[in-house]
Amino acid sequence: MLTLALALALSVQDAHAGRHDHHAMGAESAARSTVVADVRTVDEDARTALLRHEAMEELSMPSMVMEFEVAEPVDFTLFRPGAALIVTVENRGGVLTVVEARPEDAHAGH
Repeated sequence: MLTLALALALSVQDAHAGRHDHHAMGAESAARSTVVADVRTVDEDARTALLRHEAMEELSMPSMVMEFEVAEPVDFTLFRPGAALIVTVENRGGVLTVVEARPEDAHAGH
C-alpha cells in the first residue's frame, strides 16, 4: 500500500512539474517584445543605448525613455542619435537587452 501511495504521489508531482515547465516556457516567450524606438544617445564602450520606445506590453512596460544593453550580434552601427529603429527586447535576468534591430523604414515595405 505504501508503494502505491508513493507511486501516486510521484505521479502527481511529475504531472505538476510538467504544467510548471509549460508555464515557464510561456513566460520565457512573453519576456520578449518588438517595438518602434528612437535612439537618443549611445555609449559605444558600454554597448548601451538610450531609447525612447513604444509600450512593451509583453514586458509590462509603458512607453518611456530608458537605457538598454545591445547584444553582441546586433549591428551597433544602427544605433546613432536620431535613428528610428524596430527593436526586439528581451528580459535577460532582469537586464533589458536589445537582441534584434533594424531601421524603421525597412519595416514600412512589409
